[in-house]
Amino acid sequence: MNFKRFSIIFSIFVFFSVGCSKNNEHFGPSNDGQEHSNRADEVRETTTPKPTTPDVVSELKLEGDIKHVYYADDDKVFIVADKLYLYDTDTKKILQEAPHEEVLSERFWVTDNGYVAVRQSSTSDHGESVMTDGAFRYKAAFYDYDLNIVSEFDLNQLLADDDMLMSTDAISFSASGTQVAFATYSGLYIYDFTTETKNTIIDLTSEDAKERSGMVNIEQIGFTNEDQRIAFKAQSFDIPADPDKPSFATCGIVNIDGSELLNRTFDNFSCQNLTAYNHLLLFAEDPTVVSGKALVMEMPSNQTKLHTLREKAESGFISGSNAGRYFATPIAHKTGWTIRVYHTETGKLEAEQQVSNDGNDHFMSHEPVIKLIDETRTCIVLLGSKRDDIESKVIISQF
Repeated sequence: MNFKRFSIIFSIFVFFSVGCSKNNEHFGPSNDGQEHSNRADEVRETTTPKPTTPDVVSELKLEGDIKHVYYADDDKVFIVADKLYLYDTDTKKILQEAPHEEVLSERFWVTDNGYVAVRQSSTSDHGESVMTDGAFRYKAAFYDYDLNIVSEFDLNQLLADDDMLMSTDAISFSASGTQVAFATYSGLYIYDFTTETKNTIIDLTSEDAKERSGMVNIEQIGFTNEDQRIAFKAQSFDIPADPDKPSFATCGIVNIDGSELLNRTFDNFSCQNLTAYNHLLLFAEDPTVVSGKALVMEMPSNQTKLHTLREKAESGFISGSNAGRYFATPIAHKTGWTIRVYHTETGKLEAEQQVSNDGNDHFMSHEPVIKLIDETRTCIVLLGSKRDDIESKVIISQF
């Protein structure tokens, strides 16, 4: 991929109420005057939240087209362009930068000693293919807080010859950075870097399908409950299996020793995308079958609640904040995107932002990347990053 060189201007648009500005990108408080609970028939009156004070971000120059944004620690985010940037949403400055090479996919975690990035690639450093029986290479890079690579680890060495990792979504690091959980076609495992041991959490090859609650694939995982449990999104069959019925989406949790497996479905909700936090799990729906709900599962009680969103289509694309206090949804319209921010605990609509497509329909071909920072109430919206033929657009706002 050849990245274009250009300067990205980050602009913050904050307004005192919806409709008070003629700009295309702005945040305003919800104007429905209602608090939406997890019950569809229960709507409580509430006061409109006060808007934040307007602020301005100075021009920020980066090398290359911005391709993604990931959470870092505290109020910071990683910005991936031709380099890897660490950006502070509080001071609005680039704190660190490091070399970065193009990869197929990647994920970041914050650990006690810095950061971990897992990257999926299809070629080695020497250009030869490393695909074996369709498997890609997954390498973990351990960074210190200054974005220096301290060490690297090839996750493929943990696999049996006939096994393969599902994706970067099926990999998760503990907060200590000493353990990595990963799902393959044969099961769910944890590797401890300190003891150099690999333990099986769920065996998908066992003949006893009941023992694994009918699961046949584990597609997404994340550490939760102070790293004592692993949350997952899976594909499962009925027990006993019905040969005429296809697999269906399930979600749940399991202790890191493999005990207390909970794998379940929900009435009128198909869990599709998982975001795991220490104290809760956030699920989006299958975007092809939406009911307009967001599912929250509290940890460690396992209690669940459904929040009703303003429009049905929103529930197929939910982006959780860095610490889980808020989540955002995108809705496409003729001139761009409507971004709505909800409170995760109450389901209340906190704010609504209009992001213009600048007359470029290419910005509408994929859902935007959305990141929310809880403490600074910052919303980052990235358009066009999944296309090579256009320059991406970034809007950084506060709500």
